[in-house]
Amino acid sequence: MPSVVEVVIQMARKLQGDVAALGRLRGAGKPKTFPQFREIRNKHHEISGLIFSIQERLDGAKKHLPPNFAQWVLRQKLTSLAIFTDISHQFIGDPPLALTSSLGAFDLLVSERQSFQEALQYFDTLLFEAGIDDKMADELDATRCKIEEILQMIEKLLTTSPKILEEF
Repeated sequence: MPSVVEVVIQMARKLQGDVAALGRLRGAGKPKTFPQFREIRNKHHEISGLIFSIQERLDGAKKHLPPNFAQWVLRQKLTSLAIFTDISHQFIGDPPLALTSSLGAFDLLVSERQSFQEALQYFDTLLFEAGIDDKMADELDATRCKIEEILQMIEKLLTTSPKILEEF
């Protein structure tokens, strides 16, 4: 049976690969359909779950890992959020009709708004905990601005998308 340290190291390798794969998706250009965007969003959520799992096991493995491992994990979380924010900014900035005109669009937009509001809330905490350098701080400041812009774009789309049918 693998030790906690071995499990954490394996999870960290997977995390590194998953973040790199998410970066490649950003490089592939804007998602063209909502299902493509949802798939990317799901990958981002999987990365967040993996990070949470690693962080849960850190106490039992900390003395056998590099001293800056916890900060590295936080930086991976910030990197993943930055990549997903870039993809989301492109997608929501020029959305397909399914995100603006379909009957389910309102629910989708409300869900995305909530998700990005939560991201904005924990973003500053992550910055503080990650102990980042000035260059990365500038990049992450740009990410914060993009999250705020996404929230504004979503609010604008919410005013024009079809509302939920409550009565017939």
